[in-house]
Amino acid sequence: MRAMAVGDPHKPGFFVVLDRLYDTLSSKIDKWKKEKSKVTGVSKLRDMKGNKKKELWLERVLVAYDLSSALKYLHSLNILYRDLKPDNIGFDVRGDVKLFDFGLSREVHPEDKMADDLYRLSGNTGSLRYMAPEVAKEQPYNETVDVYSFGILMWQMFALETPFSGLNLKTHQENVVRNGARPKINPSWDSIISQILVRCWSENISERPSMNEICETLRKEVSVKSGEQEANDLDISSRTDKSAAEEL
Repeated sequence: MRAMAVGDPHKPGFFVVLDRLYDTLSSKIDKWKKEKSKVTGVSKLRDMKGNKKKELWLERVLVAYDLSSALKYLHSLNILYRDLKPDNIGFDVRGDVKLFDFGLSREVHPEDKMADDLYRLSGNTGSLRYMAPEVAKEQPYNETVDVYSFGILMWQMFALETPFSGLNLKTHQENVVRNGARPKINPSWDSIISQILVRCWSENISERPSMNEICETLRKEVSVKSGEQEANDLDISSRTDKSAAEEL
């Protein structure tokens, strides 16, 4: 069960909505990993055309698409999420993506921007594994910190492994934050996915794509993997509403 606060707690219209989540992205990744392991041996022989493998890949692309839609919506409201991780992403009874736990989210105002389009916000906010280097370094930042986190999380969804799993706090700071180490990309992955990842976790924040661009790119990937009709049926605005708007 998940509780959602709606409105300003200091005003009469404030209320709490209870919603049931049936899965989290953490458990979903575990399920994907088990399903992938089954598509070997005898199961692989029964799937000569690779349909099951394609289905599993497409499911992950669709989840990434829904999540990018949610973040795109938040950024359109000038909200930085700042705590993207598998445990903060759930699925309802319909399988729709639900981004929750907005405790570290921050609404920013254009008039507060510095000359370089950055904001002076609290550093070391969120989970270090998914945290953008500039946040860990307590430097000014903007919405691209969510893009970095999305890239690391998206890698986890396709690799089905925990990013930087062999690093402790000290070695993570040294290798990732200061020296730019990133997860290894499987050369067998589609180039579109690989390109998104590399751009998302770029050290140079100006090279990171907007969530709007990521959303459109993933939409095209769905088109390639499932055919034009299914991609055309994806209504970005409605999926965004289901993914993020219900949580505010």
